[in-house]
Amino acid sequence: MSKIKNNIQKYKTLLVVATLLLVGTGIYANALGNAMFWDDQDSILNNSFIKDWSYFPKYFTENLIAGANLISNYWRPILLTVFALEWHLWGEAVQGYHAVNVLFHIGNALLAYFLLKKLFKKDLTAFIASFIFLIHPLQTEAVTYVSGLADPLSAFFILAGLIFYLKFKDSNKNFWASWPYVLSLFFFALALMTKEPAVVMPGLVLLVEAFSNSQTWKNKIAPLKNLIIDAIKNVSPFVMVAAIYLILRATILNFDNTFNVYGEANEITANLWYRLYVFFNAFVEYVRLLFVPTALHMERDSGFLAGLSQLKSGLGAAGVAALLTLAFSQFKKRPALSFGIFWFFLRLLPNANLVVPNSGLIYEHWLYLPMLGAWLSVAWFATEQIPAFFANHRKRTKMAAILVSLLFFVFLGVQTVKRNAEWQNPIRFYEQTLFFAPQSYRVINNLGMAYAEAKNYNQAESNYEKAIALDPNNPTAYHNLANVYRDTGRFELAEEYYKIAIGHDPNFVFSYHALLKLYLNLAEYYYRSDDTQKSIDHLKKAQELAPNEPIIARTIQYLEKNKE
Repeated sequence: MSKIKNNIQKYKTLLVVATLLLVGTGIYANALGNAMFWDDQDSILNNSFIKDWSYFPKYFTENLIAGANLISNYWRPILLTVFALEWHLWGEAVQGYHAVNVLFHIGNALLAYFLLKKLFKKDLTAFIASFIFLIHPLQTEAVTYVSGLADPLSAFFILAGLIFYLKFKDSNKNFWASWPYVLSLFFFALALMTKEPAVVMPGLVLLVEAFSNSQTWKNKIAPLKNLIIDAIKNVSPFVMVAAIYLILRATILNFDNTFNVYGEANEITANLWYRLYVFFNAFVEYVRLLFVPTALHMERDSGFLAGLSQLKSGLGAAGVAALLTLAFSQFKKRPALSFGIFWFFLRLLPNANLVVPNSGLIYEHWLYLPMLGAWLSVAWFATEQIPAFFANHRKRTKMAAILVSLLFFVFLGVQTVKRNAEWQNPIRFYEQTLFFAPQSYRVINNLGMAYAEAKNYNQAESNYEKAIALDPNNPTAYHNLANVYRDTGRFELAEEYYKIAIGHDPNFVFSYHALLKLYLNLAEYYYRSDDTQKSIDHLKKAQELAPNEPIIARTIQYLEKNKE
C-alpha cells in the first residue's frame, strides 16, 4: 500500500513539473525574439566588462554599469557574471538572453512549489500558488525584459537557499556540521550579489524556521524557550552575513548613494511619514494589480503621485493592519495563510520606500517574489475554505467555482502573452508607456533614441524637442538632438546643441566626447576637401577640449607648416 502511495505521489509530482514547464514555456514563447533596449544598453550591449574576462575582478569592486563608463547605486557581481557567460555564448543574439530569463522564472515556480509543499504538506495549495506565480502578467517586467533578470536570478538563490535550510532542519545536526545549512548561507551570499532586496532573506529564514516548527509549537512537543533559542542560533549567521553586506555597501561599495537610491533630495526622501502615506496608496494599487492586472506599464511615478489620496491611504493602512492582524492571530490554526501574508510584506519591505528611499515609487517587478506569499494565502483559502463551504452544495455549484478559477488562469495567461508583445521593440514599448505616462521625460527621450536608431530622424527630432520642452535644464535631450543634427549633416546646429548640453551640465562628458569627435571628423573632411584652413580651425576647437592630446597639436603644426 505504501509503495502504491509513493508511486502516486511521484506521478503527481511529475505532472506538476511537466505542467509548469509546458505552461511557462508556452506563455513566454512570444517573448524570445524581443529586442533588447533601455537598461539592456548599459548592462549588456555597451558594457565592456562582460565582453572580456580580464575585467572579472572588477565585477566585485565596481558598480553594475561601470563597464559602460557610468555610475549607478547597484553592486551586482553575480548578475554581471551571468551576463558575461551569456555574452560569450551568444553575443547579441536576443533569443539566448530571453530563454535564460524564462528558464530561471520556470525554475522559481518549481522551487516555490517544492518549498511550499514541504512546509505545509498541501500539494494543491502549493501548486496553485506556484502556478499563478508563473503565469501572472506582472512578472513580465522581470522576465520579458532582459535586464530584469536580477529579480528571477535573485529569487532563484533565495528559494534554493530556503529549501536547503529546510533540509538542514530535517537533519537535526549542528548547522556548521550540516552541508545543506552551508549551502543555504552560500545561496544567500549569491542572492545578495545579484540584487539588493535579498538582504531580507534572514527574515524569510526566520519565517521558515517558525512555520516549520508550527506543529511543534501548537502541540507543545518542545518548550517554547528552547525553540526560540534554536531559532536565534540558526538565523544569526544569516544576520551576520547581511550586516557585513550592509557595512560594505555603506563604505567601500558605496558608488553613488546606496541608502538613497531615489537619487535626489525631496519630500519623499526627507519625510518618513510622507513615504508611509505614499506606501499605503501603493498598497491599494498593488492589490488591484494582483487581482486585476490591466493597463500594465512602466514609468508609473508621475501618474501615481498625481493620484495620491487620503481615501486610498486610509484604505491601504486599514488593509495592511487587517492583514497583519490576521497573520498574527492565525499563526497556529492556519499557518499557510499567515506565512503567505508575512512573506508578502517582508519581501516587499526593501521596495516600500520606508527603510530606504528607492529608485521609484511603484514598479510591477517589485511584486515578483512578494506575490508568491499573496497567492499562497489565496490558494490556501481556495483549497481549504471554499471546499468546506461548498460541501453541502450541489455539484453544479462546485463546477461553477472551478470554471471561474480556470477562467481567471486563462485571463492571466492571455494578459502575459499580450504584455510580452508590448515589449517586442523599443518604439512599440515606449509608445505604449507614453499612453499612460505622457509627461515622462526619459521615456520621450528614449523613444527619440529608438527612432534615431531606426534612422527615422524626423520623429527622433520631434521627441527630443518635446523632452526639452518638459525639462529645459536637462542636458540629455539637447545632446541627443545634436546627434540627430550631426547624422543629418547639420553640423553647425550639432555644435550649438552639444555646447548647450555642456552649458546645462559642465560634467556631461558625452557631449564633450561627441563634440571632440565632431571637430576631428570635420577637420579630416575639410583636409580631404583641400580646405586646410578650415581643417586647422576645427583642430584648434578640438584642442580647446583636449589640450593634453599631443597628436592634435602636432597635426596643427604640420598643417600650418605645409600651408605656408
